[in-house]
Amino acid sequence: MVTAAPTSSPRLASPRSSGPRQLTRRAEFALGAAGLASIIAIWQIASMTGALSPRAVPPPLDVAVGFGALLINTTFWGAVLATVTVALLGVVIVIAIAIPLAMAIHRSTFFRESTWFVLEFLKPIPPVALIPLTILIWGPTKAVELFLVVFAALWPMLTQLVYGLREVSGVALDMARVYRFTPMQRTFRIVIPSLTPFAMTGLRISITMALVTAIVTEYIIGIPGLGAMLSTAQVNGLLDRMYALIVAMGLLGLALNGVIAALNGPLLFWHASQRERVSS
Repeated sequence: MVTAAPTSSPRLASPRSSGPRQLTRRAEFALGAAGLASIIAIWQIASMTGALSPRAVPPPLDVAVGFGALLINTTFWGAVLATVTVALLGVVIVIAIAIPLAMAIHRSTFFRESTWFVLEFLKPIPPVALIPLTILIWGPTKAVELFLVVFAALWPMLTQLVYGLREVSGVALDMARVYRFTPMQRTFRIVIPSLTPFAMTGLRISITMALVTAIVTEYIIGIPGLGAMLSTAQVNGLLDRMYALIVAMGLLGLALNGVIAALNGPLLFWHASQRERVSS
C-alpha cells in the first residue's frame, strides 16, 4: 500500500504582519506637530532671506501677533458665530432634505430615473456661480448665504446616504423577515447601523463644504462673517490680520472635523476602524 507523504501546510501570515502598521494617536500627533513646525521654519527662513516679500507674506511672528489680537477682539468672535451659525444651520437643513430624498431614490425606480438627470446636472455647478441669480432673488442677505451653503453641502451627504442604503445587506434583511422583525426593528437593528458610517462620512464632508461656502459667500458679497472680515483686511492692506484670519479659518475647520471625529467613537464603537484606534 502506497502512503502519501504528509504535506506541510503553509504557515498562515500573522494578522499583525498584513497591511501597513497602524500608528498610535500619540505618534500621529507628533508627526503632525513636526510637519507644522517644519512649514513654519521654512516660512521664517524664507522671510529672513527675502525669498518671501513682507508686502505679500508677513513673517510668521507677525501673523502670530495678529492672531493673538484676534482672540481678544469681540468683532472677530461675532464673525465666527455668524459664519458657524449659517454653516451648521445649512447642514441641519441638508440632513432634513437628504434622508427622505435618499430613501426615495433607493426604494423607487421611477423616482430615481425621473430625478437622475436633474441631480446629475446640478451636482457640478459651483455654488459661487449661483451668486448673481440668488442676489437677484433675495438681495445681498443671509438668505443667499444659507441657500448656497445648503446647495454645496447637499451633494456629499446625499451621495453617501444613497451608497450606504445600497450596502445594506439583503441577507440580513431576509433573516430579519424570517425572524419576524417589525419594520421598526429592521430599521434600528440593520439599516441604521449599516448606514451610520456612510452618514458620518457625508456629515464630515458636508460640514467642510458648508464652512467653505459660507466664508466665500461672505467674502464676495460682504455679508457679515469671517469672509467679510477677510475682505476688509485685504482692502485695507492689513496683511497681518488677513493671514491671521486665514489661520483662524483653518483652525475652525479642524475644530468642526474634530467634533465629528469625537462623535465617531460613541456612534461607531462597533466599527472596525474604531476598534483599531482603541487597540492602538
